[in-house]
Amino acid sequence: MKKWRFVGFDDGFRNFKDRKAYLIGCVTAGTTVESFLFSEIEVDGFDTTPKIVSLVLGSKHREQLKTIFLSGITFAGFNIADITEINERTGIPVIVVMKKIPDFSSIFSALENVTERKRKEEIIRRAGKINMIAGIYAQIAGCSVENAEKYILASRDKSKIPESLRVAHLAASSLVYGESRKS
Repeated sequence: MKKWRFVGFDDGFRNFKDRKAYLIGCVTAGTTVESFLFSEIEVDGFDTTPKIVSLVLGSKHREQLKTIFLSGITFAGFNIADITEINERTGIPVIVVMKKIPDFSSIFSALENVTERKRKEEIIRRAGKINMIAGIYAQIAGCSVENAEKYILASRDKSKIPESLRVAHLAASSLVYGESRKS
């Protein structure tokens, strides 16, 4: 049986005084790591969505990718990923994976100090309903809850988190801290 390919994206940055953060994508075939994608994004900026789209569309694995996994929708502080736009521009389902339900009141309160607050709030709201799927919380764009569950289950090894996200997190933290940190 041919293994599905997945890409998972996570960020790495030390603190909000940084102007740039790392955006790391890890491509897996099932749970086997195949390659990495890399870019930089602005802390609290608006470039996460176009950078993810560009990395995916430029990847040699693009035609084989079954799902794009994101580790939440907030990258580099409040550089919000628009999962609907990513799905529409790539034609690939997007699944946002979270260990717990976000505290939206705290998030919206923190956004009061960020440039273009209303636009960022709209992107967060557009991400849609949070579902419990295969033991984790997830938001989805471009596929059904049933298919999202199939992709999540096929993409993980010993963790509840898809392997592509777990490894992207390790790679991003190693760039920031000099060694990987627990995912």
